[in-house]
Amino acid sequence: MKPPRQTPYLACYCLLRAGESILLQRRRNTGYLDGQWGLPSGHADAGEDALAAASRELREETGLCVDPAAWRLVCAMHRRTSLTIIDLFFTTDRVDGTPRILEPDKCDGLAYFPPDQLPQPLIGYVAVAIGCLQGRQTPHGRYHQEGWA
Repeated sequence: MKPPRQTPYLACYCLLRAGESILLQRRRNTGYLDGQWGLPSGHADAGEDALAAASRELREETGLCVDPAAWRLVCAMHRRTSLTIIDLFFTTDRVDGTPRILEPDKCDGLAYFPPDQLPQPLIGYVAVAIGCLQGRQTPHGRYHQEGWA
């Protein structure tokens, strides 16, 4: 008998820069990594493609607007926590608006940080993605995995 197939969640992350600085937000009251700095992000809804999900999440969380066609893939991850998650990290330089906190119940900080002054604690897998954005590679190129023994 074959083992059951994985049913991973698809999570999309937005890696935005102003010059060399990177936009980060501090999580709060989400039940997951609260108090840590991460990226505007979220799960794709049923029937929603990854590029549209990244644009929607960015708009909902920060008010910034990005045409889904403007995103470029930075890296991909396969993580296992209590869930199985496929993470796609996107970037673009075509952004409209000024970032602001639109979900204060889930975020209590939002700012651009120079790469040599990233705030702590920074979510570990986000640090890996920022490294990929800066041209560093993981042992598997632009692919990373966590939680798989």
